[in-house]
Amino acid sequence: MRKKEHQKILVVGLGVSGRAVCELLLGRGAEVSATDLRSFSEFGGALDSLGKAGAILRLGGHRLEDFLGADTIIVSPGIPLDIEPLARARSAGIEIIGELEWAWRQVSLPAIAVTGANGKTTTTALIGEMLKQAGKRPFVGGNIGTPLSRWILSQERADFLVLELSSFQLDTASTFRPDVGVLLNVTEDHLDRYPSFEAYADSKLSIFSRQSSEDFAIINAADPVCAGRAVQIPGKLLSFGASTANAQVCGRVVRLAVPGKAAIEISLEKTRLNGVHNRENIMAACLAALCVGIDPQAMQAAVDTFEGFAHRVEWVRNWKGIDFYDDSKATNVGAVVKALEGFDRPVLLLLGGRDKLGAYEPLLAPLAARAKAAFAFGEAGPKIYELLRATIPAGLYPDLPAAFHDAAGRAEPGDVVLLSPACASFDQYQSYAQRGDHFKELVAGLGH
Repeated sequence: MRKKEHQKILVVGLGVSGRAVCELLLGRGAEVSATDLRSFSEFGGALDSLGKAGAILRLGGHRLEDFLGADTIIVSPGIPLDIEPLARARSAGIEIIGELEWAWRQVSLPAIAVTGANGKTTTTALIGEMLKQAGKRPFVGGNIGTPLSRWILSQERADFLVLELSSFQLDTASTFRPDVGVLLNVTEDHLDRYPSFEAYADSKLSIFSRQSSEDFAIINAADPVCAGRAVQIPGKLLSFGASTANAQVCGRVVRLAVPGKAAIEISLEKTRLNGVHNRENIMAACLAALCVGIDPQAMQAAVDTFEGFAHRVEWVRNWKGIDFYDDSKATNVGAVVKALEGFDRPVLLLLGGRDKLGAYEPLLAPLAARAKAAFAFGEAGPKIYELLRATIPAGLYPDLPAAFHDAAGRAEPGDVVLLSPACASFDQYQSYAQRGDHFKELVAGLGH
């Protein structure tokens, strides 16, 4: 890529990763144009430095001539790849890659990459913590926190790249090849961006597609899609979650049995990561750390001290014997199923938001087994309500506050009120974090 930096590069999308790659390209003398559907004023001054550094900013819409006049187009993850200007550029033979792919070409470090419908952030961060406990210097980023381009700009040193990757990033990563690839699960998600579930699964599995027999591929053996596609994976295959897997939870320990390495047990007695889904995340992280030679003591220290993240089955408060949990990060049905499986008490479930066009039927069995009632809200509320009301008591509400107050009023001591929406937040909130914070404010407002 460096030898082409005199050519014209168009960056599409000026979010965090788009701005980072623009800044990096400008610093290396590239001719950079950038386009975004938002107007200049909507960025609140975030683009001032790019304009001063020489970037040509095309805001408020996309111009076809900018796309067809570029030698390389770098696409931010939030940009659908089927928009007309990209389709025309693709037909013209113009290279279209993602920010991750471009940044990947600039570095030469061993990489651990994590993807999946759910659990990516926790697993990625836990792997990073295991490396830190072993005295290593990992860069932890990608789809979580800091884009790889921003890390390159920082000129900070690292021994490893530990990257959370979305399906959108993988779709535009034509040469990316991790030394250790991790696929946690594949459940319906982003069907508003993919033509079918099969296409979405293909995107997730592509994390392994350029690996060789020298690389490691870690999959969830209990996930039917992962297990069913395992034969297509070229790397050294390791698995977790099933009785025959390389990593299993046995009581309060994780047992690791990897060919060529001594068997290891990691205690779960002190971990703060609760729930079935987090057991899977811990197993995956342990296998990844083992692949790069991290000692069991460092793995154990990380498992014991890692606190997890906000909005991921996060306990908020006990009020009058009722526990409130914020799982706003659960933006797909698979995540909600995992959350429900973690409770052995009656659950009053708050769900809804912007529909991602997946099926809600997988919720029926776990709701029938664990839920006391469901409270559907937002744009997807009517669709969810119509499906669930024949299975469990259900209500339909215009927004989260209305659903919350009804749930809190019906809950009894020993119950759980769980926000686990199964939907995107963008009908009424700017992010899942803002939605989760609003839920916490509602809980705090219940008084003493």
